[in-house]
Amino acid sequence: MASDLVLYSVAVIVRQVAVAGGWFSSRPEVSTPLNSWSRLTEGVHLHQAGLSPYSGVVFHETPLALAVFSVLGKSTAYASWLFILGDLLTCFLLSRVGEVVAKQRLVDQEMANSSGLHHPEARPLLATLSSTLTIPRLLSLSYLLNPYIIASCAGMTSTVWTNLMLATFLLSLVTSHQVLACISLSLATYQSLYPALLIVPLCLKLVQSSPTVSPTSTVMTTLAMFLTFLTSLLLLSAEICGDWSFLHSVYGFILTVPELTPNMGIFWYFFTEMFDHFRVFFVWTFQLNLLLYVAPLSIKFPTHPLLLSTTMIGLIAVFKSYPSTGDVGLFLSLLPLFSHLLPFMKQTFIILCMLLATTVLAPIAWQLWIYNNSANANYYFAINLVYSTAQIFLITDLLFGQVKRQFYMTHGFSLLEKEDKEGQRPILQLK
Repeated sequence: MASDLVLYSVAVIVRQVAVAGGWFSSRPEVSTPLNSWSRLTEGVHLHQAGLSPYSGVVFHETPLALAVFSVLGKSTAYASWLFILGDLLTCFLLSRVGEVVAKQRLVDQEMANSSGLHHPEARPLLATLSSTLTIPRLLSLSYLLNPYIIASCAGMTSTVWTNLMLATFLLSLVTSHQVLACISLSLATYQSLYPALLIVPLCLKLVQSSPTVSPTSTVMTTLAMFLTFLTSLLLLSAEICGDWSFLHSVYGFILTVPELTPNMGIFWYFFTEMFDHFRVFFVWTFQLNLLLYVAPLSIKFPTHPLLLSTTMIGLIAVFKSYPSTGDVGLFLSLLPLFSHLLPFMKQTFIILCMLLATTVLAPIAWQLWIYNNSANANYYFAINLVYSTAQIFLITDLLFGQVKRQFYMTHGFSLLEKEDKEGQRPILQLK
């Protein structure tokens, strides 16, 4: 308890110092057209002046965020505490996720052992009782002291609230709480659209947790509940705005990518160089690219909805149109949930070096390009590519670690040590 209090206190102090310093509020790696605090305050000014913030090209937040901050005010000193509170609440929810997952893993492990599903050689790979304490603490540390998360909170980006909704969703997922999961997922989807993909692992989890209920009935009920909550949010937004103009300014903006402000994603550079008559085709290609991963991953890992959800959160952080460090920070903070896969991951050191290098070099390249005029967009985009590649490596390494561990749990280690007539050993491949 005392250690948790110290951790939370340090997290608050670090965030307040960063807010006071104003180091991240205008950083392109942190603040995007979709989550910028300065754009939100400008929209609030227009709304309070009786003007529609959606009539221009600056404001792209949701009407609910507009209404909430119109009431709460635009004071940075006051609002910063709200964002810090949101981060602390997200951390608490993630630690609860860690507790539930660790306990469920021990129960499932015991059931598999009693059923003879685990190979005797796999005994060293089994989780221990101490994991119920270590995993929640690692999750708290990896979130509160994550530099990407600290930067996102200090920049007062709306990604803080998206992460809060996703943390609530993950807790609902692992506890099979259908209503809360649909509410939190609809809020996350309402905020940034892409989390709608997480409805697939939610349906898989609910089907597995209710074996006596028809899978079709469970899926249809979940979809109906999710769409009902999402439609209610859209109707409330239309009531706030007085019309439906926000749809184009918020979701149309996400899907069509009209503003090419540099960020840590891959969209802005491609569409800067793109000929206009190819633009529609490639916008569809880039947006559908993310959707294409859902089916094969769901087929390969149908019994691991938490892993599937984490993978989808990581892919969204890479392939969304306006990504920020807060998106990647949440994905990295979830990795302690899969600490048992670390011995089977081969590229951890390379990935760590790539992320560290790009985190350091991105501000330098931006300074050289924008302020010193001694570099160009190619330098900054090269860092973006390495940054995105590191995340892809991490996702594939995580999935391969799961496949490899599952193989060892079922077949043991000795199977891969046997040589054939030509003196070659079997190779485990991710397919």
